[in-house]
Amino acid sequence: MKHLLDDELNRKLVAMLQAEGRMAHAELAEQLGVSRPTIIDRVKRLEAEGILAGYAAQVSPAAVQKPVIAFVAVRYKADNDEALERRFWKALEQEPDVLEAHTVAGEDCLLLKICAATPMALNERLRRIRTLGPHVTTRTTVILQTHFQKSGPSPFPAETSPVQPINPARKRA
Repeated sequence: MKHLLDDELNRKLVAMLQAEGRMAHAELAEQLGVSRPTIIDRVKRLEAEGILAGYAAQVSPAAVQKPVIAFVAVRYKADNDEALERRFWKALEQEPDVLEAHTVAGEDCLLLKICAATPMALNERLRRIRTLGPHVTTRTTVILQTHFQKSGPSPFPAETSPVQPINPARKRA
């Protein structure tokens, strides 16, 4: 069976929705040169297959007075108790300023992305995180500046990427 992203129109549609998730079906259809019902059908199939996993507003942490962003590496010892781990993950999920949580390979167990209003508030978040699970330790990297964020991976194969590698040896005119 052919994967939905093997189709060029579907890839273009996904890329357009990544750039502007609120784009109207009529505008998508016009820009892609197809009918509105075609777009509606394809969007529904892309959603049903989990390729389009959702639509959400991107909220600036600074706009909600939480400009301090950090990645937090978390280690804990759950002694192979899966129920205890799940309770820890659920407790982290309930923390409103924990934006992301990822299980990682290596010495750390989880990588979190968290936000806070001030460095002191960040410290309080870290203290709270350390109380949520068994033998939790953290290592924190504070973000000083974000250069870009993406809404997900490109639907196009890497071989067709329009990005050109930077050649530091190349001289400017």
